[in-house]
Amino acid sequence: MRYIEAVRAQGRNLRACRAGIAGRFSRADLAPWRDEALALAGMGASYNAVLAAVGSYWETGIRASAWLGSELQRQGADRNFGAVIAVTQSGRSAEVVSCLASLPARYPKLVLTDDPRSPAAEGADLTVPLSLLEDSAVRTLGYTGTVAALALVRDMLTGAAGRPDWERVADEVERQVPEAERFAERVLPSIRSIRSFDVVGSGAHLGSAAQGALLLREVSRLAGAPYDSRQYLHGPVEVAEPGTAVIVIGGSREAQLAVSLADAGAAVILITSENVGERKGLFVFGLPRADDHALPVLEILPLQTVALALAEDNGVPVDDFRHHQDDTKVGG
Repeated sequence: MRYIEAVRAQGRNLRACRAGIAGRFSRADLAPWRDEALALAGMGASYNAVLAAVGSYWETGIRASAWLGSELQRQGADRNFGAVIAVTQSGRSAEVVSCLASLPARYPKLVLTDDPRSPAAEGADLTVPLSLLEDSAVRTLGYTGTVAALALVRDMLTGAAGRPDWERVADEVERQVPEAERFAERVLPSIRSIRSFDVVGSGAHLGSAAQGALLLREVSRLAGAPYDSRQYLHGPVEVAEPGTAVIVIGGSREAQLAVSLADAGAAVILITSENVGERKGLFVFGLPRADDHALPVLEILPLQTVALALAEDNGVPVDDFRHHQDDTKVGG
């Protein structure tokens, strides 16, 4: 699927993902993962989805931590968890496949993947298909679908009623995508000459910041660096001046930061549910008030469309990668 088609298909994809995962979990025994400290693991966009979701596990009383698949094999890492939930859309991420194979059998391993016959699935005790639509080369449906999937896993582990209502979230995504496309067109003249972006957010918003920075690199071929909001205040903020750009995601503290950055002359995009007016250098994409667990799915939309607008403006072929690594995928 072409990138823009995938962006526009995310509402349908969320519905497909929810239905597929709910059907699979109705037949699954999750006892080995309950009451255990969980390692939520992934690479690339899958890891960014983990960052967006892990805080919601803490809120429901689940002990969980976010891990790069490559970190799980470090000496002593396995002393920090009792079970694994690994995410790999393709099922072929080399680091995830390797860590699943190397961990002793006493660690229950659940894999979320879109290929239940993949190498990662072979190393799992339980495989749950993500049930995604066909994705673009840049993981678009995979990111938002994985955020939703991790929330559904959380609810199945706790036995709690679903939060949020993913049908309503899918409806909201379909309303927001056209707004995000128009927003990208409006902001493009102010950022088209900028070659490097800081992307800032905290909590669940940090996952969106990480994914937004990845999109700038993969789609636009521009430098993008993610930062936790508070960490950004401890030094990195000093680069803000005319000719720089910052994308800020979050609530009232992030809104305050965005205003101060614009006053310093930086080009600033603020993605927020707060009521903030635009001013010189500050462009605001307003989100509806929504369940915090749904926000990562909604706030990634303007990041997706801004990355595309920059790519098209610079003549970058969106659906092709230049640098192909021979050791990041296994099994084909």
